[in-house]
Formats: sequence, structure tokens, C-alpha cells
Amino acid sequence: MTVRLSEAERAAVEANAAAARMATSAYLAEVGSAPLVPAPAGPGGAAETGPLLVELMGVHRQVRGAATNLNQAVTRLHSTGEPAGDLAATAAYLARIAARVDDLVTAIAAAQTGRR
Repeated sequence: MTVRLSEAERAAVEANAAAARMATSAYLAEVGSAPLVPAPAGPGGAAETGPLLVELMGVHRQVRGAATNLNQAVTRLHSTGEPAGDLAATAAYLARIAARVDDLVTAIAAAQTGRR
């Protein structure tokens, strides 16, 4: 697929991808396949939630990667009967990411409802 962007659009997409800690093509695929969400009503609604949604997409990528690592560690546990050295660390990392997701979802909900 070929995407045509103005210089300003390209710069914005690349900046958003960098903020999400994603490759530009992965960012475009993630954003382009996400369901459409109406912009929140109220003053500054879209401006407030935009950066939060970009951050949430980055966290989504981290959760996918960490879940894969945890699955591999559990698979080793099941096959050997012994926990792999990274099992506890991976579970702790997922707990930290889950807390970050909770904070972001709360912030997005607050921005959409106008509550802080």
C-alpha cells in the first residue's frame, strides 16, 4: 500500500510513532486498524485524549511483547517442571504495565467526561 502524506502530515505521523515507541509502518497499521472513536465533546477534548491514546497504543505493544515472554517462560515451566529465571521478572514487568494501563484508562475516561 502506498500512502501519500504532505511534509507536515509525515512529520506528525513520524513524531506520533516515535512517541509510541513504534516503527512508522507499525504505528500506521495499528492506528489504521483501530476502530473509529468519536472525538470527545467539550473544550479541548480531542487535544487532551490524543496524546493519551498514543501512549496507550505504546503500552498495548509492550503488553503484547511481555505476554509473549510470559507465555514462553510458562511453557518452559510446564516442559521442565522448573521455573525459568525470567518468569518472576516477566510477571513483575506485566504487573507494572497493567498499573500503567489502569492509569491511562483512568486519564482517558477523565478527559472524555471532563472530570479530573
